[in-house]
Amino acid sequence: MYQRHNLKPCKNCQKPVNPEEKNCPYCGSKLKKGVLPKLIIGVLVLFLFGSLAIPTNSNFKKEREKIASAPVDKVNIRELAKMLDNKHTDFEILNKKIEGKIVELQLQVFVATYMSDYYRIVTIPSAGIPGILLTLYPKDKKEFEYLKNIKPEQTIKIKGQIKGTYLKRIKIDPAFLV
Repeated sequence: MYQRHNLKPCKNCQKPVNPEEKNCPYCGSKLKKGVLPKLIIGVLVLFLFGSLAIPTNSNFKKEREKIASAPVDKVNIRELAKMLDNKHTDFEILNKKIEGKIVELQLQVFVATYMSDYYRIVTIPSAGIPGILLTLYPKDKKEFEYLKNIKPEQTIKIKGQIKGTYLKRIKIDPAFLV
């Protein structure tokens, strides 16, 4: 004896078929399996890749130490400011030229925004220094509190790695207080 309530109708012939069958025993057409198992596997794979892509604390500390101990590259900031203001500048070439350079700068804060575990800071362009977009990571609670209370026009000194340009600003990520 079999139970009819466990059977599903075949999409082709509409006769009752056991959902575990691969082919309909009446017409031979292939039976479709549910997408739920495939969806679950897909979500798990995405979760795995996502968790691997998030930097770990130890990797982050190594990155901080690497940048802190790296020599400052010779980057003519005044020349960069002129290039960023020039409407004929090829930003793709400029980005290739400056990307990865280590810089140490003293800058005036325009606005600082807290973003979960780092601060996004936009600086005020000044004489010969273009506006800069910083992704600044505090190393401890003391730095976190300092950044939490930072005000516009306050001066900060940073060391960081240039990632390129963004909206006629130099993008530095990661950056650390010096």
